[in-house]
Amino acid sequence: MKRRSIFSHLKDQKASIYFLHETYSELNDKTIWQNEWGGKMYFSHGSWHSKGTCILIDPSTMYNVQYFFSDNSGRIVFITVSINEQKVSFCNIYAPNNPLEQLEFIQALNNCIINKSELTNLIVGGDWNCTLTKKDKKGGTPRKPTQFRHLILMTMEIFDLIDIKWACHPNLNTYSYVSKALNVKSRLDFIFIAKNLLKFIKSTRFKPR
Repeated sequence: MKRRSIFSHLKDQKASIYFLHETYSELNDKTIWQNEWGGKMYFSHGSWHSKGTCILIDPSTMYNVQYFFSDNSGRIVFITVSINEQKVSFCNIYAPNNPLEQLEFIQALNNCIINKSELTNLIVGGDWNCTLTKKDKKGGTPRKPTQFRHLILMTMEIFDLIDIKWACHPNLNTYSYVSKALNVKSRLDFIFIAKNLLKFIKSTRFKPR
């Protein structure tokens, strides 16, 4: 019932592409979930209690899949699709919080982007389990830049990606993780887009938190 409620809510948003994280999906869930959604879903499965990422495409959207990739750890799902004769690559990620796993993850992500993405029409989004700037954290222990944060910024530079939130709303503070017990707010979720796509952005919406 909860899953169907989520699908119904998503359809009310009138979007074409959706990124879901921590889906806790397994291989045998795919057919059931697609029937409930009413269209194709592209998974990187985790387990019934951890990880899992998914890309949903609205059933009414006309598209052709040119390439699909998912890792085996529930952290990266990637598709390149043709929509209105335009190829666009979408990558949905859920980064680990373990430093060693983070280094393996960013290498796998970069390899995926290099091999099969439309670099000028690339959108990468998800939970990075990392803050990128001082503005991305409020309260708690003092923020310390990590090696993973440095590698994310390198990835953005190499593939000419920009943080769409800071590009469109540089003075708006938003946080995706809030702990009243720890008195901390952090922005750990980011959507990066190829700079080439910025000229096509008509509007963006971020909910302050």
